[in-house]
Amino acid sequence: MKTFSVQVNILKTILVSLLIMLSKTAGSQSMPIYLQNPSFEGQPTMNGIPAPWYQRSVNLIAYTLPLGSSNEIAPSDGKTYAALLAASENNTSAGHAVWTSIGQQLSKPIEAGKAYLIHFDMALMPEDDKSDKTAATTTALAIRGADTENDLGERIWYSGVLYERNWKRFTAVLKPKKTYAHLRFEPYVTDYDDTCYVVTFLDNISMIEETLNFDVSAEHTCFGQNAGKVAVTMNTLDKDNYTFRWEPGGYTTQQVSQLPAGTYTVTVTNTTKGNSRAESIEVRQWELKMAPIVTGISCNGESDAAIDINASGGRLPYTYSIVNYSPEQDSAIFSNLRANYYTLRVTDSMGCYKMEGINIGNPLVLHAKDVETKPLSCSSVKDGQIIITPAGGTAPYQYSISDTASQSENRFRRLDAGTYHYKIVDDHKCSVEGNVTVERGMNDCAIYMPSAFSPNGDGMNDLFKARVQDDVTDFRMMIFGRWGQLVYETTDPEAGWNGRTKGTELPSGTYVWKITYTDSKKQLMQQQGTVTMFR
Repeated sequence: MKTFSVQVNILKTILVSLLIMLSKTAGSQSMPIYLQNPSFEGQPTMNGIPAPWYQRSVNLIAYTLPLGSSNEIAPSDGKTYAALLAASENNTSAGHAVWTSIGQQLSKPIEAGKAYLIHFDMALMPEDDKSDKTAATTTALAIRGADTENDLGERIWYSGVLYERNWKRFTAVLKPKKTYAHLRFEPYVTDYDDTCYVVTFLDNISMIEETLNFDVSAEHTCFGQNAGKVAVTMNTLDKDNYTFRWEPGGYTTQQVSQLPAGTYTVTVTNTTKGNSRAESIEVRQWELKMAPIVTGISCNGESDAAIDINASGGRLPYTYSIVNYSPEQDSAIFSNLRANYYTLRVTDSMGCYKMEGINIGNPLVLHAKDVETKPLSCSSVKDGQIIITPAGGTAPYQYSISDTASQSENRFRRLDAGTYHYKIVDDHKCSVEGNVTVERGMNDCAIYMPSAFSPNGDGMNDLFKARVQDDVTDFRMMIFGRWGQLVYETTDPEAGWNGRTKGTELPSGTYVWKITYTDSKKQLMQQQGTVTMFR
C-alpha cells in the first residue's frame, strides 16, 4: 500500500508540473487549429470528396483519387487526395463557368488581425492526351476565409501561377481581415483561354498555427544602380522584443537601404517567446524605356519639327527634357525644333532616368530638276507637252500649270503653244515655281515613214518607226514578211521595229508596212508602203 501511495503522489506531482507548463505555454503561444481528414482519406470516387469536407460549386467537380487513370499521380500522403476542377466561362464541355471550392469548419476560428501558417501539397494534373488543346498548362490556388458554408468569403492567400505536374509543398501565410469559422480552397484558370479547363491536385494539409504577423515591403532600384530598399512592418501591439536578419548580406536592422536588385529573405524572431518566421521579397529594377515619335521639318530651313516621347516602365509620373536645350517639363511634347541632334531625357518619380539621342534632319531644298517640253507636232494642232521632274523636298508631289487644278502626274498633255507658269508642291506643302515655253511646230501635219533602216546595233537608224507630226489617236502599225505573214505590230506611235520577230532576227530584204490612225481633224487615215532592211 505504501508503494502505491508513493506512486500516486509522484503522478500528482507530474500532473501539476504539466499543468503549470501548459499554462505557461498557453500564455506565450496560442494552440494550433486543426483540420479534420487533412489528406482526404476515403473511397476514391468521381462524385465528391470525403467528410467532413464540403463542396461549394456549380457542379460535382471535386473528386477523390487515385482511380488508376494515366493522368493521375501517387498521393503525397496517405492513400487518396482531392482533385479540383475549374473551367473558363466559354468552356465547350460545360457551356458556362465552373469552379470548385472545398472547405470545412475549423476547430476554432481564425481571427482578424492575426497571422497564421498553413502547409499543403499541390500539383497540376499531368496531360494524358497531348492533342487536348483545352487542358491548361498552369494552375493557381486561392485560400478563402468564410463565415458559413455558403458564404463567398474573403481571399486571404493566393499561390501565384504553378506549372509543376508533381507534388510541390506550399507554405501560406493567412492574414484575415475578419474572423472566420470556415476555410476553403479554390483553384483558378490562369491560361484564360476561351475553352480552357484545369484540374488541380491537393493533399497533406497541415494544422494551422499562429505565427508572427508582419509585412515585408520593397522599394525598387533604378536600372544598374544600388538604390533598393527593404523593410519589415510589424502588425502587432504587443510589447515583445524582435530581431531581424536579412540574407544575403546579414543585415540586422528592420529596414535596409542601398541594395542592388535581387531577392532578399528576412527572418523575424520574437525573442520574448522564442518563435520566428522568414519571408522573402524581391527588389526589382525600374527600367525606363522611351519611343520618340518625330514630326520632321516641313521645308528646308524651317523650325517646325516636333518630338513626342512615349515613355514606359519605371514609376509614374515622368518628367521630360532635352539636355542643354529645354528644362524639365511635365509634357512629353517638344515643338518648334530646328534641324539638330538632340539628347532626350525621361525621369520617373524615383529619380531613375533614361537618355536617348535623336537626329532631326533638314529636308533637301525642293527644286525642279528638269522641265522638259515637247513642241506641237505641226502648225494646226494642240498636242504640246510639259514634263516636270522634281528633286528634294518630301514626296509625294503635286503639279499644276498656270490656272489648272493640281494633279499627281508630272506630265501635262494637249497644250497649245505659249508660256506656262508651273508649280510643284510636296507632301509638307513646300513649293517651287517657274516658267516654261511650249513651241509651235511649223511643218505640215502628217506622218512620215522612212524607206530603209539598218538594225545592226551601231546606234544609228536601228529602228523602223513613224515620224509623227500630227496629233493622232487610234494609231496602229503592222509589218509583214515576204509571204504576207505578220512579223511586228504596235499601237504606240513612239515605238519602232528592230528587225526581229519573237526574238529571232529576220534577214535583210524588203518588208511591207501598213499604218492606220485618226488625225487631228478626226479623219480616219491609212498609209501603206515598203521598207528595206539592211544588216
